[in-house]
Amino acid sequence: MANPARRRNGGAAPQASAGKNQGKNPGNKSGTWFLMLFALPFTAVGIGTLLLGVLPTLCDWSRMQFWEPVSAAVVSASLNTHRGSKSASTYSVSVHYRYQVGGTTYDGHRAAINTSADNVGSFQQDLGRRLVAAQHSAVPLPVWFNPSAPAQSVADRSLRLGLLGFRMIFVVVFGGFGLGMLVWALHLRRSGERKAQRLQTVGNPPWLAQPAWAGNRIRSGKRWEVWVAWGFAVVWGAIAYPAALSAMPRAWRNDNFLVLGVLGLLVAVGLGLLVWAVRATLDARRHGEVVLVMDPFPGSIGGHVGATMDLPTVPYRPELRFAVTLRCAYHYQTRTGGSEHGNESREQVVWQGEGAAQVQPQGPGSRVAFRLNVPKGLPESEQPAGDSEHHWTVLLESTDPALKFSRRFEVPVYATGTESTWLAHDAAKHPQAQARRDAELDAVSNIEPVEGGVRLYQPYGRLWRQNLLWLVMGGAFFSMGMLAGYGGAPALFPVVFGGVGGAMLVWGFYAVCNSLTVQLDRQGLRTERRLLGLMLAWQRVPAKDIARLRIKESYTQQSGHQHTTFFRVQVSLRNGKSVTIADSLRGRPVAEQMLARVAQATGYPL
Repeated sequence: MANPARRRNGGAAPQASAGKNQGKNPGNKSGTWFLMLFALPFTAVGIGTLLLGVLPTLCDWSRMQFWEPVSAAVVSASLNTHRGSKSASTYSVSVHYRYQVGGTTYDGHRAAINTSADNVGSFQQDLGRRLVAAQHSAVPLPVWFNPSAPAQSVADRSLRLGLLGFRMIFVVVFGGFGLGMLVWALHLRRSGERKAQRLQTVGNPPWLAQPAWAGNRIRSGKRWEVWVAWGFAVVWGAIAYPAALSAMPRAWRNDNFLVLGVLGLLVAVGLGLLVWAVRATLDARRHGEVVLVMDPFPGSIGGHVGATMDLPTVPYRPELRFAVTLRCAYHYQTRTGGSEHGNESREQVVWQGEGAAQVQPQGPGSRVAFRLNVPKGLPESEQPAGDSEHHWTVLLESTDPALKFSRRFEVPVYATGTESTWLAHDAAKHPQAQARRDAELDAVSNIEPVEGGVRLYQPYGRLWRQNLLWLVMGGAFFSMGMLAGYGGAPALFPVVFGGVGGAMLVWGFYAVCNSLTVQLDRQGLRTERRLLGLMLAWQRVPAKDIARLRIKESYTQQSGHQHTTFFRVQVSLRNGKSVTIADSLRGRPVAEQMLARVAQATGYPL
């Protein structure tokens, strides 16, 4: 839908970007090979456990259901205890019994389907005691023999669901993780090869080489969220539920409240994942396949990024509100825990724009449209960033309490200089966006004009919902540490869990209970930081020492696909130091609005 003349004017930039993005294929190939090699051990553990542990057990159990019973005399029986140097003791049963079939005497030595030692449940102990008792009492014991081969027999042919579930944990977790990584690596490798072929076929525009973009009907990532949610729910459930069913009764009998608490937490997390999966599935079914149609296509660096989205299942109402967030970011690996192998994937936001979308009636439903201005000089889609690449995403979510809706789209954005043809309203200047920024600013601060400047007060409890998480998590970790110490766990557990939980509690308490009072005028700066009314810190700065005002990023919170960056406004001093005069500002637009108000009222430069 973009203006053809405008698109021709920006045609040189895509050609350059296409050649630039093509140059990273060798790195991607080596990365996929590394990913596949990394996945092989996990896959081998899962497949090996399946082939050597699970399937033979099921095969033997199914065969033994057709075996016939016969009375046997127990010649000898014993319960064997195997003590490892570091692990817990395991148990196995040795037995020698004698039986007759068709007048022929046979000797049997197989106690159960599984002959290896283990400590899953009390099966081995119960079976050993039963066989030893049969030997001492000389009471015949029923065993099972194969009518086709009478020399084959077993004393207990029951299927041990606990042991089978324990082995399935390795099959599902290790095998599923390894196979998932292998499939993903093969997908990346093949998609890279197909992309290179499509680039040669269609020419230079790289957005036409992506099937998800080529038709300008971009689907959201909701279906992947559904798959991921069910994957986590199934894998976690396969671990948590069997473990809880097998270990909780014993922990209850032994008054082991630490184990009960840990198992209860595992089950609660599993139920939470199940609720997430069900909600994601219902949400996907309720709204169907939602697509984004861009105008211009592709989105333009130095121009506009705009799009429309039709919601046929959402009847139009004037109260409908949708917030839009456009983000350019890339992922990178960071080392954690001081280990060379402890890496964590994080997202670095390069640029982010926010606004409010236009909502109009469209048939029986609604149409959501937005347009945002994108400054020049930003990275293009798929432009390399170390071992990763830049991605542009659009997040559209309802701010109407009556409608729960959120969709995330990965969109093509390139340096074409193109502007939108049909979308005239800037989402960042929408009255709803301005009202939202005003409301967020008023929620964390009160600004009062004074002679030559402003007085600013940030009360206790600002952003208490976000900071409450620190108190809850800190309390949980601290309680786990204390329970571990009470239950006789090594000192490392209460020290680590209690220390981390205590630090989180202290930070959460400070974040909820501190206030900030600031007066900035032509005489200078005065600040007071209080904790529950008690003076914690204060500062006086004369006007001659003030250089300028600025905003600075504080931290970023992530909830699902939503990344929220909080900022603070600072006074930069001529000696190089800075003094914070406002914090807890959600998003750059809110921070810039606060900065503009203070600068306009005080006259200090930016």
